[in-house]
Amino acid sequence: MSSAPTVSVITITMNDLEGLKRTVDSVRAQRYVGPVEHIVIDGGSGDDVVDYLCQIESGLGYWQSEPDGGRYDAMNQGIAHASGDLLWFMHSRDCFSDADSLAHVVQTIADHGPVKDLWGYGIENLVGPDGVSVGLQAPMPFDMRKFLMIQATIPHQASFFGSSVVRKLGGYDLEFEIAADQLFMLRAALVHEPITIERVVTDFDITGAGSARSVDDVFDDMRRIWDSVGCYPFNGRLTSRAVLRCWEYAVKAKIAVLPAVTAMRARSVHSPGNKLRRKVPCSDARL
Repeated sequence: MSSAPTVSVITITMNDLEGLKRTVDSVRAQRYVGPVEHIVIDGGSGDDVVDYLCQIESGLGYWQSEPDGGRYDAMNQGIAHASGDLLWFMHSRDCFSDADSLAHVVQTIADHGPVKDLWGYGIENLVGPDGVSVGLQAPMPFDMRKFLMIQATIPHQASFFGSSVVRKLGGYDLEFEIAADQLFMLRAALVHEPITIERVVTDFDITGAGSARSVDDVFDDMRRIWDSVGCYPFNGRLTSRAVLRCWEYAVKAKIAVLPAVTAMRARSVHSPGNKLRRKVPCSDARL
């Protein structure tokens, strides 16, 4: 790279001062050599947040604290104020996984061309309410059909978007509410296949609104997304909807039997007979 691209990190927040501080600290800790433009869009949380933003104003590219139309309206406002070559949406409470996450991503995607024309994602570390990791998320490599079938969800917080890609997409569609990020990424994938980075790049707090949704809502939203862009995983709308319905029933069935399976496994582990049998080597067991 002749010069390091400017990265705009957009953080939306509402009534979450401690989470905002955590995210700001994470952005400030990045060892990326290029310019980092941190934009904070607060939904009007009150004096505490305003006082904090005033204190750190010199380190921000832009901030505001006023009522908005929800998370995706706030994100669109952040886009409007971003001047970077690469945009990264890092919500309040979410963080970069380490101080070199941003530098690693930029260096990796820059090998594929101008970063403003590219987008992609890395691996997301899922963090529970107690701050402990509960797993990792990121479909590697990207598979369009699996994405459309809700079998390989792209982690939005671990995703990054070139500025020209964002301009082509025109921002987030507010009519899709909580599913707007999945629609946004599908439309991005139709413009350019994402670059995937097999490295943990973000810590995602799973206690947010988008992490606790019903199976019905998730599948209904994906059907709406298909129709909005005219993109289906199989040959046409009817076949795709039929296959997705079967997958939806399978997911619901798995969720329904999971407590019973877990209980059976627990009883098996604590069974005296099972404990005894484990102590007998196979070579000594009676036939």
